[in-house]
Amino acid sequence: MATYFLQAVALSALCSQVAVASSCSFCGLDSSGKPQTFDLSSLSNETTSLTGSLSEEYAVTTPCGQANTPSCGPQADPFLQGCRGVGTLAGGNVTLNVTETGFILTLRNGFNDPPMPNGRNAVYHFICDMTVPLNHLPEGNVTESPAGFYNVVWRHQAACKSMPTSSCAPPPPAPPPPPPPAPCTPGSETCLPTWKPTWHMRNSTVLYTCNNSGMHDVNHANQFGIVVYDWSNAKAIWANAHPMSSEELITKQAEMVYAQDPGLPGYAPRVWAYRNTIKALNWYSSVREKLDDPKYASWFIKFKGFNNTPYPGGQGKTVNGSFHVPTCDWYNNGTAPRCSGFYHDQEQTPEHPGGGAPYPVDGECIEQCDCGSVNPCGEYIFDHRGGEVEGRTFRDWFINEYMVTNETLYHKDPKTGQPMPIGLGWLDDSMTPKGPTEEDKNYIADTGASQEEIQEQVAAYQESMLALKEKVVPMGGFWWQLMDGSGVKIDHTTPNSSQCMSTLRNLCVPQPKTWNRLQMYNIPKGGTGVTDQGFTDYTAEFLLTRGPYAMLGYSWCGCTNGQQMRPRAKEWDSDFGEPMDNGAACVEKTGQTGVFVREYTKATVEYDCNAGHGTITPK
Repeated sequence: MATYFLQAVALSALCSQVAVASSCSFCGLDSSGKPQTFDLSSLSNETTSLTGSLSEEYAVTTPCGQANTPSCGPQADPFLQGCRGVGTLAGGNVTLNVTETGFILTLRNGFNDPPMPNGRNAVYHFICDMTVPLNHLPEGNVTESPAGFYNVVWRHQAACKSMPTSSCAPPPPAPPPPPPPAPCTPGSETCLPTWKPTWHMRNSTVLYTCNNSGMHDVNHANQFGIVVYDWSNAKAIWANAHPMSSEELITKQAEMVYAQDPGLPGYAPRVWAYRNTIKALNWYSSVREKLDDPKYASWFIKFKGFNNTPYPGGQGKTVNGSFHVPTCDWYNNGTAPRCSGFYHDQEQTPEHPGGGAPYPVDGECIEQCDCGSVNPCGEYIFDHRGGEVEGRTFRDWFINEYMVTNETLYHKDPKTGQPMPIGLGWLDDSMTPKGPTEEDKNYIADTGASQEEIQEQVAAYQESMLALKEKVVPMGGFWWQLMDGSGVKIDHTTPNSSQCMSTLRNLCVPQPKTWNRLQMYNIPKGGTGVTDQGFTDYTAEFLLTRGPYAMLGYSWCGCTNGQQMRPRAKEWDSDFGEPMDNGAACVEKTGQTGVFVREYTKATVEYDCNAGHGTITPK
């Protein structure tokens, strides 16, 4: 018997309210055989998250509702294991047994893959308790007993009020199914951009890069179909600007690339730009402008005990050692320190050398680092709960002035005024129940946030990211984290024929599910140590298994210093045409076990799992 424990976290703050059947009354026989009806319409339709001893994820709401979670979106059933219902109102296969303390309601016909002896069933144990509020949620532990029956205990006033009836009416109908989720949103199996797909080999390659020492060589950039720039690009230049100008130099770099190769209208933007979704990096001028203005104080997280007076809440050197991270910047060149009451760390921050362990140098400032006259340079934290300022909430600004702006998707050629869209690229980091990713581990302690406040921060962050998807994808945008980064599935370093055959047999089928997302085939370690044959193998796998939306090249693998170049395969400059038979998938060759083939209009692509290598033969 597996036991599951209820995590007392309501997800209603993370999800919109979902449909509930108009009637929610159930009938069963008491111990004397008389029909009794219970009205459950007063139950909350919030969704509660459950976790189990076997690490499965569960979610439960009222039997007449639809569970809705951040990872699954709204589902048709009220009790989920993962994103699949363990019981449903659909079909009316429902039983109610009256007990001395309330009643037991069983919803049958849950998913049955893999099969269970009696299928999967949601079992609600409703206990009469007039002391709990009407919005009381399930509690205690949840048991699976017998196998396939998932039991949840729910104390509620509704279990105390039965209505005698002459006979039992049918159970209420299931609520109407939720509408299909929008692409790239929770519950959707599809996440594809709206730009035109390309089979052109060079245009299907991608480079995520940055050059620490200066601007990236445009000639190298334009050997790839898409180039994505990190915030560290040209750090030696912008870290010594007054004030810092990372955001502007990314735009300048993009314009340099476009000037040499503007790409083709209607296809993916040639250049994508870094943004951070939770860290407010004030070497970006758009962030600095808001951080330095007292009107927007509610848009940023503060250190514990700080307020806005004097702005920005800093109390100078006297409190610089009061937290796990410094509140002031490092100075040793005759200037006064800049201090801030807004929470920030120095983990990946440009520094003036000499500050020791609290100030690790990630980009050297020759003078005192300059992120404006108000706040020191640092990794501040956006508060996605941020309130309204002059008719605009934080989320409005985050989406429409920080993400989708004249510096990104609305960008225009400064000479001609024609559209020159810069895509959203690596949208870095996130807010988690343990605090922001890649931030000092003592964030919660240093901000004094309660568990409830952390949950609110997480929920608000997730709502912002959902709203960003709903804005960006329909208008032709995309970003790195929306891709399936596991495109490379064959181990090319230590070939294993069995693993290779199993992998390709799953992929060489009509319309494989992997084609439902933009696939990124990443060559590991920036291509270091990859031989010519190795590049052929990676390229052959790409051509063999890719769908209409796919990229081959380099994900994040660190910055270069100077004009160091990532290696390129000779095949990337070839024209292989398009897959024949309207883009048909690969197949295993008849009579040749473990050899897979895909015909292009200008080449035959094969991968021989027995030999551990691929071949691309021009026609």
